[in-house]
Amino acid sequence: MKIRKIEIRRSLILSCAAVFLLYSLILLAVYNGVNAMIYCRLNNAFPTMDNLMEYLPQLREETFSGIPLCREGQCGMIVFDSQGRTIYASSRRIGEQISATQIPLIPDYSDNQFYSVFTKITADGQKQYHIYRNSVQQPQETTQMTGSCVLDENYQVIAGEDLFSRPALTEAEMGLLQGQIGSDWQVEKASYQTESGQERTVVLVTPQINAQTYDRTVSEANQLWLIAIPLMMLIASAGIAVLIRRIRRSLRPLNQAMESYQGQSAPAVSRKSIPVEFDSTVDRFSQLVERLSQAQQEKQRAYQIKQQMITDISHDLKTPLTVIQGYTRALLEQRIPMDRQMKILQTIDRRADQAVQLLDSLFEYVKMDHPGYAANRRRLDLSEQIRGILAEKYSEAQHRGFVLQIDLPEHPVFFAADEKLFRRLMENLLGNALRYNPAGTTLAVSLREKGDQIILTVADDGCGIPESIADRVFEPFVTGSAARSHDEGSGLGLSIVKRITELHEGSITLLGDPPEPFHTMFEMRFPAENGKPHGR
Repeated sequence: MKIRKIEIRRSLILSCAAVFLLYSLILLAVYNGVNAMIYCRLNNAFPTMDNLMEYLPQLREETFSGIPLCREGQCGMIVFDSQGRTIYASSRRIGEQISATQIPLIPDYSDNQFYSVFTKITADGQKQYHIYRNSVQQPQETTQMTGSCVLDENYQVIAGEDLFSRPALTEAEMGLLQGQIGSDWQVEKASYQTESGQERTVVLVTPQINAQTYDRTVSEANQLWLIAIPLMMLIASAGIAVLIRRIRRSLRPLNQAMESYQGQSAPAVSRKSIPVEFDSTVDRFSQLVERLSQAQQEKQRAYQIKQQMITDISHDLKTPLTVIQGYTRALLEQRIPMDRQMKILQTIDRRADQAVQLLDSLFEYVKMDHPGYAANRRRLDLSEQIRGILAEKYSEAQHRGFVLQIDLPEHPVFFAADEKLFRRLMENLLGNALRYNPAGTTLAVSLREKGDQIILTVADDGCGIPESIADRVFEPFVTGSAARSHDEGSGLGLSIVKRITELHEGSITLLGDPPEPFHTMFEMRFPAENGKPHGR
């Protein structure tokens, strides 16, 4: 049994993704580490009851020395038993500030109970304190008032419920109701049980947080970023350098191949030496070389066409100008009898008009072929527009012995068109058919809508267009004896028609096998959406 060898090629994307992921994880680790250090600093600077509850096992064991929270004087802690006796105080000053009788006034961390104090001035100018006891109801976390009372300016209870089991409060006790001791400290309590089941109440006293203190602490903590940011930039720079090195190394074989290209065939590139992502780039490079070669050939062909155009223009202008020159000299030398001079002058006029028409057609073709030329389009009813042009051509067609066959919709067919250019398109097609076909020819014009297209056809059953020029009929100065039986026309008519069609975002085709009985049929297709208002 033959074992097929599987070729595994490296992927630049996966390689770069791995490098990016590695250095991103390093940056994330540094970032999270700095944030953790800043968080710890802020927590130590502004301890809360949540921080103290992290040491609940030590509280239950009553090994208060194992609680480092209040060692640096950032806060104070007092522990009371169920009888109101002080079990532990972190400092004498803290122990003297709060007594057991004041414990009920302190906001409770455990049962989410707190007091709200509002100051009001009565109609007779007396100050009153309205105190509300609130409780947070779980699990909805809604606040419910559970009691209220009113104190006068001396903190005497004058109305409401007996919330404190005393007729009056002191100024310090009013502060405790709001969780404050003076203006610099805030206070909170929590209840717990020891390992032996005894009830304990711990009171935590922490510094009052204000904007100045907080900003100073945050500023000191953020100084860690002065070290972290340069470190992170160094790590990011290292990651970028590694990525650049990998990309350059992967592109080196392809760059060498491009540099070695000398305008001939595309150099061979070993696909094993480049990542799989550049397979399409190699293919496109080869295609680009082929296109450059084709473009060179097209450029050469365009140059030949230009030279041919100059030759054709010179030839078409030389014929009438030679006639004009010959007859003019003959007239000047008085070699033309008087009875023939009028006929000669008419010939000169006709030949001059022929030269002017050629120059006008050439100017119009060059003008429309300029990339900056734009049609002046507006919303027209094509059916009505074509009907009007045919009405103007009817007398000429009848005089030449042509039969007109018209198939136009009765309803409007709206299209955004340049009225002047569209008239020139129709006149060129109709004029060619009338000029180059014999009497008795049927000339057919039809217009119809099909899906998202508008289709216009101009056909005749005349002598047709020779196969030798059928594929080049829209090129300038392409003529044939069958299509141009008289020494008339500029050879630019169908080139102008094609350009007008393109300016209207359409296409024109000379059908190779037109339906019977027609020998020549031009079909133009325009996008129906252009029928929407387009400009004015």
